[in-house]
Amino acid sequence: MAEQKVKIVAECVCDLPTNWLKAHNVDIVYFTIETDRGVFFDTREITSDNVISYMLADGKKAHSSAPEPYVYKDAFEKNLTEYDEVILVAISSGISLSCENAAKAVEQLGENSKHVHVFDSGHLSSGLGHLVIKAAQMAENGHSASEILAALEALKNKVSTSFIAESVDYLYRNGKVSEKVKKICTAFNIHPILVMKNGVLTLKSVTRGDYRKACKRYIRKTLSNTKSIEKNTAFITQAGCNTKMIEQIKAEVSKNCDFENLIVTKASATVSSNCGPNSFGVIFIEK
Repeated sequence: MAEQKVKIVAECVCDLPTNWLKAHNVDIVYFTIETDRGVFFDTREITSDNVISYMLADGKKAHSSAPEPYVYKDAFEKNLTEYDEVILVAISSGISLSCENAAKAVEQLGENSKHVHVFDSGHLSSGLGHLVIKAAQMAENGHSASEILAALEALKNKVSTSFIAESVDYLYRNGKVSEKVKKICTAFNIHPILVMKNGVLTLKSVTRGDYRKACKRYIRKTLSNTKSIEKNTAFITQAGCNTKMIEQIKAEVSKNCDFENLIVTKASATVSSNCGPNSFGVIFIEK
């Protein structure tokens, strides 16, 4: 039997560097960001810095949307002209219509539908990115679609995706927390810590006081069980953090866990519009 040629498709919200995606032959479909100034393709026409500046200046919200079914259909059909199988590694269905829209696209492919696979990652941002990396590497090494999907299924529950946000204001603007919660958090200088659990972004805990100290507490607690952490690669995924803050975060992460590859990446506008400036996550794989 001839070796399958498998194409990996991902969404821009995987928050992987563009040069890496190109180098590893990963095709990208784009979420959109809607503001009162127009609708923009996330990461291609609008960045996290753009959307944060817009929200800071105008005090408004920015609405993100998953690609429409026709966008996925176009991507699938294009890649099936050259590849035997296509795998979409998608953002969690618990927080986006991505998987639903992609499934609708697959239904429209007729006979080709059996050659397209939509994998629900259960994650977002660089947690999703870890799974995209795994899929792309396996595809490059000649693994079949079934082998890649089985490996992703085994890996998804080992990925740790969490974030700390300086303020709940952006979560409130986009309907993620109530006005009551916002008022309490603002009054007591409370910073939320969010984690992906069972495919949903949930409030894991909160921490109070000076944000710089709160960030250190988040890092220490997140990396407290170093024996259970794979040391190969971790991401620091940030939204609106300045250079000094990023260096401080890197130093604190390195002090608590010795990762072989510690990669700083910028969150997409979709993620940033919900978490706001000075937010970041330490995202890694557990053993």
